[in-house]
Amino acid sequence: MVECIKKKEIILPIGLGIIFSLIYHRLPLSYFAITLLGLIGIVLILYNIKIGIYAGVFIFPFMPDILNILFMIFMVGVYLYKVLFKETNPLTKQPIDMPIIFYVIIIIISTITSIDPTGSFRDLAIHLTSIGFLFVIVNNIKTKKDFNILIVFLIISATLIAVYGFYQFKVGVEIEDKWVDAANNPDVKTRIYSVFGNPNIFAEYLIMMIPISISLFWHSKRIHKKAIFLISSLILILALVLTLSRGGWVGFAFGIFIFVLLMEKRLLLSIIPLVLGGVYFLPQSILNRITSIVNFADSSNTYRIKMWRITLDIIRDHWLVGVGFGHLPFKATFETYIRTMPTYHAHNTYLETMAETGILGFIIFVIFLFVLFKYSIKKLVKGKDSYIKTMAIGVISGLAAVLAHGAVENILYIPRIITTFWILVALLLSLIRISDELSEVS
Repeated sequence: MVECIKKKEIILPIGLGIIFSLIYHRLPLSYFAITLLGLIGIVLILYNIKIGIYAGVFIFPFMPDILNILFMIFMVGVYLYKVLFKETNPLTKQPIDMPIIFYVIIIIISTITSIDPTGSFRDLAIHLTSIGFLFVIVNNIKTKKDFNILIVFLIISATLIAVYGFYQFKVGVEIEDKWVDAANNPDVKTRIYSVFGNPNIFAEYLIMMIPISISLFWHSKRIHKKAIFLISSLILILALVLTLSRGGWVGFAFGIFIFVLLMEKRLLLSIIPLVLGGVYFLPQSILNRITSIVNFADSSNTYRIKMWRITLDIIRDHWLVGVGFGHLPFKATFETYIRTMPTYHAHNTYLETMAETGILGFIIFVIFLFVLFKYSIKKLVKGKDSYIKTMAIGVISGLAAVLAHGAVENILYIPRIITTFWILVALLLSLIRISDELSEVS
C-alpha cells in the first residue's frame, strides 16, 4: 500500500510535467501562459468554489460573451459536482424561487413556440446560464464576510471600467450619429461607453453599481474605508454623467430616491436644494441633454415614440404568447411592420417583454419583480441587522434604477447587462439566506 502511494506521488508530477512540456512546445508563450493560468484557476475553483464566484463577478464585464457563458456553465457544473459527490448544503428554498422558476418555464416555452427558435435560443442560453450562476452564488455565499468580499470585488471591477471610460473621454472617442441629435446638442462631442460599446448600455451597468458603492460608503465605520468607497462612488457617478445617457440619469435619480426613501426619509428634503445647486455648475452640453428629455422634436425621442407605437401593434397581433423570446424574433417581426426603420429591440423593457412572451409572460415577469422587492424589503430593509439592511437598500436601489431606465431601453438585451441584473437578484437572495441563518442562531 505504501509503495502504491509512493508510485502515485512520483507518477503524478512526472505526468503533469510531460503534459505541460508538450503544451509549452506546441503553443506560443502567451497562449501557454493563458492555458497555465486557466488550469490553475480551475484547480482553485475546484478547491474552493467561492474563488470562482469572486473571480466571476470581477472579470465578467471584461470577457467576451461566449467565455462568460462557458465560465458560468463550468461554475454550475462544479456546484452540482459538490452537491452530488461531496457534503454540501442543498439548493436554498425561498419564496422568491417560485417566480424565478415560473419565469424560466415561460421563456423556455416562448423559445419553443417562437417564430425563430434558433434566434430565441441565444437569449435563452444567456438567461439560463446567468440564473444558474445566481443559484451558485446564493448557495455558497453564506456569511456577511463572504458577501462583503463579493460586492467589494464587484465595485472594484466597476471602478476600473469607469476609469477606462475616463480615458475614452480624454482621447475623445468618436460617437455614432444615432447616439445624439447634433442639431439639438451641438456641444456634444464625446460619450463614453468603456467596455460596453454603447453609452446607454454603460449607463445601465453604472446605475446598478452606484447605489451598492454608496451603501458600502454609508455603512463603513473606518475613515479610510469611507474615503475609498466615497471615491469609488464619485468615479462611478462622474462616469455616468459622461455617458450623457438621459435614460441613465433618470434611472439614477429614481434609484437615489428609493435609496434615500428606504435609508433615511428625512434626507428627501435636502435633495431638492442639492439638485438645484448642482444644476448651476453643470456645463451647457449637459444642461442641453437634460432639457432634451422633454423635447419631442429630438430625433431620439421621435424615434422611440414611433417604435413604441409599432411595438403596440405587434403586441395587439400576438397578445397571447408573443412572437418568441429574445430580440431576434422581435426584430424579424418588427421589420414586417416597417422596413425603413431597422431595430434590434423596442427600447422599452416592458413592451419588449410583452411582445416577446405575450401577456402571460409579462404578468409572470411583473409578479417576479413584485415578489422580489416586497420580500426583500420585508425581510431585509425592515430587519434589525444594519449591515444587511444597508447592503439590501443599495442592491434594491440599483435594481429600481435600471428598471426605471427600462422605460426607454430594453435592459435585458445585452449579455453583460443580463448577467449583472441576475447577479443583483442573487445578492438579494444571498442576503435573505444570511439573514435567515442569523435569525436561527439568535
